[in-house]
Amino acid sequence: MRGRFKSWAPSLLEEHPEKGVAGKEDPFFALSPDLEIGGGKGMFAIRMARKGRAILSLERDVSSAGTFLKRLLALEEEGEPLPIRILRKDFDDAGDVLEGHLFPRIYLNFSDPWPKKRHEKRRLTFHERLLRISSYLAPGGEIRFKSDQEPLYLFTLEECGKAGLPILLAEEDYSLDEEEDAMSEYEESFRREGRKIYRIIIGRN
Repeated sequence: MRGRFKSWAPSLLEEHPEKGVAGKEDPFFALSPDLEIGGGKGMFAIRMARKGRAILSLERDVSSAGTFLKRLLALEEEGEPLPIRILRKDFDDAGDVLEGHLFPRIYLNFSDPWPKKRHEKRRLTFHERLLRISSYLAPGGEIRFKSDQEPLYLFTLEECGKAGLPILLAEEDYSLDEEEDAMSEYEESFRREGRKIYRIIIGRN
């Protein structure tokens, strides 16, 4: 679900390299950030940063990343700098930056469900990809998955089994944990529509 291309976004992103990370040696990693795979327009990361979490957010789409950055810059101008960095890569292409780092939490929020059976290997929670994602978890860390799609939720439970990853919690009608979680724009919209939100918390093997 992509919006219109924002012609100003590429130049804005180029003008602010300090809001990205300069490779795997970037000093931002010293903050032990959480990893968000698919940052969208940034509201989830912003809200979690306000709760005291540092966030490295992967967002490949230039328009979404531009909107995300614009929000960060506006907050900074208002005196609210937040510990967030945007990495413009998909997870499968981010190993050169992520390698050697372990994250306390990895967030998978409302990922593309790729509903056709022939596309299941493209899903972020396909078992082989889940194993790669889990390899970046710190000891005691968690993968936190949310979706409005029941088939993706059920698929993810099955894929956790194939990957040998422990399911710490599975909820079919998740009420927001205000202390430990936050909503993205998608989640706000889905909740207004009365959709159920599915959540899984996955540990390391």
